[in-house]
Amino acid sequence: MAPGRCSSRCPSAVTAIAPSSGHAVDRTHRRTPGRCSRLGAVREDHNLHDEVRSTWDELSAFWDERMEAGLTWQRHLIQPAVERLLRLQRGERVLEIACGNGEFARRMSELGGQVLAVDFSDGMLERARVHGGDIDYRRADAMDEAAILALGEPGSFDAVVSNMAIMDMESIEPMVAASSRLLTPAGRFVFSTLHPAFNSGDVRPTVEFEMEGRITEVYSVKVSSYSRSSSGKGVAIPDQPVEQWYFHRPLWMILQPFFDHRFALDGLEEPLVAAEHGKQGTPGFVYTQVPGVLVARLRRTV
Repeated sequence: MAPGRCSSRCPSAVTAIAPSSGHAVDRTHRRTPGRCSRLGAVREDHNLHDEVRSTWDELSAFWDERMEAGLTWQRHLIQPAVERLLRLQRGERVLEIACGNGEFARRMSELGGQVLAVDFSDGMLERARVHGGDIDYRRADAMDEAAILALGEPGSFDAVVSNMAIMDMESIEPMVAASSRLLTPAGRFVFSTLHPAFNSGDVRPTVEFEMEGRITEVYSVKVSSYSRSSSGKGVAIPDQPVEQWYFHRPLWMILQPFFDHRFALDGLEEPLVAAEHGKQGTPGFVYTQVPGVLVARLRRTV
């Protein structure tokens, strides 16, 4: 966990402030102006996209090891909520976009799904295949609508899943547009992402120690610039070798592409970290009381 900076707010309170906590263990976020001033459309800056891809190639082995060791939020926080909203039935055909090391693809296969899992990182796909399982892994870029459409016939998937990846994408429109055609009528799209209001962009979790009569811990987040899309580099797991890019969008900007393609929101969860997975007295413990992750289900409408 990143060390906090302590300062006195008033004679009866001390506040410890740390950088924003992310989808794995902790994330420090540093905005980089000018590199991604407009989110929501496919970017013409291919150099940035190549950098995003190469970063995940470099992170793949480190990320896989930490996930397998259970050092991320995936198994105890994110995965259960995604499963509840997905409601996967045995034999259903599922497309996972940005599958990473295949952690959730393997889980969906265990639940009886016929899983096609794709990622744009060769390093991540290599790690995914090492773990085995009855899963069809392919290389495809979520920002390449044609490449996603080439994965199947129209109406050939019962569900599409994107697990903790939207905040890593410069644009989400190509993925949503392709998914609207690949899904069956009334098919569903389930995604999880860093909570756009409480754990994305310019956010600082804090813990205050009130000392009036007894010590009371008060956890909160300080949010600024929520409504403005932005990009920045940071870390999700302590000691990772390189920083990755984050792309912050307010909630409406995440949902609008789905609405534009005739999806309707019909399921939502804001899971909290269980107390046993947090460290009391630290800013990161705020996510036992404030949601750090948003999970949503959207269905195609006729």
